[in-house]
Amino acid sequence: MKTIKILSLVIAASLIASISAGIQAPGNHPSAVDWISLPEAQQKASEDGKPLFVFVEAEWCSICKRMLKNVFPAEGVSSSLEDKYHPVSIDLDSKNEIQFNGQTMTEREFARKMNVAGTPTTIFIDAKGEELGRQVGFIDVDKLKRLLAYVRSDQFFDVPLEEFDPEG
Repeated sequence: MKTIKILSLVIAASLIASISAGIQAPGNHPSAVDWISLPEAQQKASEDGKPLFVFVEAEWCSICKRMLKNVFPAEGVSSSLEDKYHPVSIDLDSKNEIQFNGQTMTEREFARKMNVAGTPTTIFIDAKGEELGRQVGFIDVDKLKRLLAYVRSDQFFDVPLEEFDPEG
């Protein structure tokens, strides 16, 4: 009995220490981006026409964690996401229910519906709920800045990303 009490105290102390150290619970991100729900993003997009930036990740994905920690908080990335997009984070393994294009599904089902084969996958979706494009895998700060500018540019439908000129 004494062992169980001691073990319980150790576990409680560990939880308190984790919270104090700022360890995030699944679904909460330490990045500077103010992630919103998919239904909220679609509602806002229908009002202002901004596209959705959907980051499909998984709790076990070390590349996703690296992007959340090092890429999204970078100068120019988080501000661009919040000014020009509606940023959404989707957990590939989550059974949390969401709505997308008027259909109720889990985050996992959304990832399947969008044919996400691996994490991270970044999907750009227009205000009508149609996919504009996607990028699979790690995206470094410079490439993400370029990609964010490209998708919102007048050149998006006419020029390949490799030929995109942010100046004009």
